[in-house]
Formats: sequence, C-alpha cells, structure tokens
Amino acid sequence: MDNNPNSKLRAQYQDDLVDVGREQRTEAASLGDNKPKNRYKNILPYDNTIVKLSGSNLPNSDYINANYMPGYRGKKEFIATQGPLPNTANDFWRMIWEQNSRIIVMITQTTEGGKVKCHPYWPFDNQPMKAGLVTVQMKSEFELADWTIRDFQLSVRKETRDITHYQYTAWPDHGVPDTAENLVNFVRKVREAIDKEDDKFGPTTVHCSAGVGRTGTFIALDRLLQHMKDHDYVDIFSIVREMRESRMYMVQTEGQYILIHQMVRNLIKRASNDNEHVYENTRAATSESVSQNMTLHGANNSSFRL
Repeated sequence: MDNNPNSKLRAQYQDDLVDVGREQRTEAASLGDNKPKNRYKNILPYDNTIVKLSGSNLPNSDYINANYMPGYRGKKEFIATQGPLPNTANDFWRMIWEQNSRIIVMITQTTEGGKVKCHPYWPFDNQPMKAGLVTVQMKSEFELADWTIRDFQLSVRKETRDITHYQYTAWPDHGVPDTAENLVNFVRKVREAIDKEDDKFGPTTVHCSAGVGRTGTFIALDRLLQHMKDHDYVDIFSIVREMRESRMYMVQTEGQYILIHQMVRNLIKRASNDNEHVYENTRAATSESVSQNMTLHGANNSSFRL
C-alpha cells in the first residue's frame, strides 16, 4: 500500500478534479469574432460566470476571456483572466475600469523560457499610455526580490482612479516553486492591500498567462489563509472544486495542487514547532497529525483538521 500522501493527492486530482465543470458551455468564446481574443484555444471562459464588457456597436465587443471567481468573502471577489494579448490589452483596461477593480495581481513574466506569456500592457515610464478610452499612467514602481509593485493612475474623461499592480516574479519557468514561503508572503501582502480597499470597489483581478494555473493557486492560497483564521480545519479539495465550477482548469496541474497542500502542512508544522498559532483563533497541529489527516474521505474530500 502506498502511504505517500502526494500519491493520494495525485490520484484525487486525476480522479475527482480533472473533469469538474467541463460540461459547461463556452459559446461566447467560440464565436468567430472572439476566437482571436483567446490566448490558448483550450482555455475558454464558461458562459455562466463570464465577465461582460459594456460593449459597443462592434459585434461581440462585450467579450473578454475572464470569469468571476469566488473568494473567502464573496462569490465575485476575484476576476480570473488570461494575460492580455496585443489585441486584447485595451479590453483588459476597459474591464478594469468598468468593474472598478483597484488591484491587479500578475503571476508571470511577460516572457519565460523564450516564450511570450503576456503582452506588456502597462507603460514602462511615467508617460501616459492610451488604452482605448482609458489613459494609464505609472506613478511609481518598486522592484523587490520576488515581486514588483506598481502604482497606476487611470483616467477616463475627467475621472481618475488609483490602481495597484502586484507582479510576482519568482515563479520558475517550469513546475512550481521549491518552497511556497515566498508565495505565501506575496499572497499575504496582496490580502493586506485588499483589506484596506473600500467595500464599494470591485473585484481583484488576477492573471498569469492562461489565467487558470498560477491564478488558481493564488486564489486558493488566499482563501485558505483567511479560512485558517476562523476555523480549525481546511478543505482544500472543496475550494479547488468550487473554483473549477467557475473557470476551467483552475489549479491546472497536480504539482500546483500538491503545492497548496504542502503550504498548509508547512504553516501548521511551523506553528506547532514555534508553539504558536498559525493565525489567531487557529489551533495548531503537529506534522504527524497533519500527515495522518491528509486522507481521502470517500472519494470526494481532502481536508486537514488543525
């Protein structure tokens, strides 16, 4: 019998998650006018959670490859979207403006391994850049070891808004990070910014290249970290399953699914070793108990009790 918890997670991922949500329609993405707006032919937004632009007189001008995503605090806390293409960068900024999104999270480089992953959709100096009806101006840029923070000012006619852009730059070209610690710190940094935002603001926009793998991992980690403040258990499987009902392939690979579990396990182990809580109101568990609880309940659940 294989007692390796990663083997169980791989089996669970393949048996119970791979096809979740795939029966849903993607008719808008498959229309002839919209096909060139999709970065990848097999990553299409579901019609029932798709973000619609205000549109114009042009056919299908309301389309963008983006879906509303549930977070810990609401059903539309996030927008998950692909990295903009040259022909969709204006639509991206139009979505940011129309959805009143004040935080953008980018989890990719523009180019990785010699392949273009995302069109550079922002200005690289303080000169204003026109993106359709939206004018984008960079006000500041701070490059840190693992991420970069940029402040933008958007304007449409006489109205202006401040936008913060968080780009995580430490994800390797292939696979997943060797350790989730830096990624967790990044997620916490963004969450601090989100919590400071006005409740009247719109969803936080998250993208990588396809808008499913790293994007899904980020959103799952954010949800889990918040959940661990208030509960003595985490149900990673159910969170990933719910995300996959809103956008296909969220948490795209077995490696990303395992990484999320390792992150939770490491947080609990550290809290146990330090004789501290992971978060306030969270009861710590030993590494051994975590390993024992990394089991499949039936075929439909994978949870840790803290």
